[in-house]
Amino acid sequence: MPRLSFILTVAMLNAFGLIASDVYLPAMPRMAADLHIASWQMPQTVSAYLLVLAIAQLVYGPLADRFGRKPVLFAGIALYLVGSLGCATATAFGTFVVWRMVEAAGAAAGLVIGRALIADTCSKRASARVYAIVYPLVSLSPALAPGIGGYLAHAYGWHADFVFIAAFAVAAFGMAVRFLPETLAREKRRSRAPFDGFAQVLRDRTFQRYTLVVCAIYCAWFVYLTQSPFVFARLGLSEAHSGWLYVPLTAGIVAANLLTRRGLDRWPYDRLVATGVACFLLGGVAFTVVAAQGMASAAAVVLPMCLVSLANGSSLSLAVSGAVAGSHGRAASASALVGFFQIGSSALMASAISALFGTGLAVMATSILVFSLIAVAACLPARATVQCAG
Repeated sequence: MPRLSFILTVAMLNAFGLIASDVYLPAMPRMAADLHIASWQMPQTVSAYLLVLAIAQLVYGPLADRFGRKPVLFAGIALYLVGSLGCATATAFGTFVVWRMVEAAGAAAGLVIGRALIADTCSKRASARVYAIVYPLVSLSPALAPGIGGYLAHAYGWHADFVFIAAFAVAAFGMAVRFLPETLAREKRRSRAPFDGFAQVLRDRTFQRYTLVVCAIYCAWFVYLTQSPFVFARLGLSEAHSGWLYVPLTAGIVAANLLTRRGLDRWPYDRLVATGVACFLLGGVAFTVVAAQGMASAAAVVLPMCLVSLANGSSLSLAVSGAVAGSHGRAASASALVGFFQIGSSALMASAISALFGTGLAVMATSILVFSLIAVAACLPARATVQCAG
């Protein structure tokens, strides 16, 4: 196992994408008013951010293989910092979206290189254990970031949220300089062609199945993140109060990660993945019941999502680890691809759903149920294989 300082730094890099997408969620209704746009347009800023975050990962993978992990990482952190400061000073919607895209281009470096560093230094089993530590730490951002962002927006205005992200980038840079080694030897950099290995990874059935599970869970997660602020606002909750309603979700993610880590010594990967997906399905069904009954309360929204968060803490982390450390033997390429599909699909789905159907509890509930069924379908071949092997 790597040192704790290494794991904490990698966790910060993996949190780049989430903290920047989550911190201003409670401020979205006020931002829509300040920027003179319709409420349905604010989720588009998250989608634009996620789309660039997805595409940029395809670029960082080959660059990190060619020039080494740390130089490319430092360039990405610089972009992340500049983009965050640009968002903090934006006064028009178009300008804000442009700076969000710059911010996303930088955040992608942390995601790709963080996973590559784990693959460079760990075996498959050790990699799964590291992810079981990293993901609970990363999962703090969906809970803490909206809470912090809601407080900052309430006290100082929404621009302060992006000053906070810039400070986070500076802290991550300092830790990367101090604690991260260069894990790719110079002699290995010259032998790797750009985009080499993408086709081989895409043909891997195991990669396909795990990636579909990852995408389904992440799509549901970001539909909730982009829809729930408006649901909470219609319930009469302030930014400061609604921000902390994301905290219980972290408890579910952390608990599922801890149980999954213990279960690695007792059960096969696919059984653990399927168990988390079963919780995902229960959460989707619970959301549907809440929407059908017209239950208008914060608890009726948060509790079903706590079930979904169990899948986020178990199935998601294991599926990412399985996809990157598969039999294809192309960890860096797989890291870039799984990140591209994970973020890209959630960006497109969150954008399309809000644009086509608007925002509301019924839209959110139906979407999460559909994505849970997709995850169940992805698990069926794995379950059949386990039963046959038995």
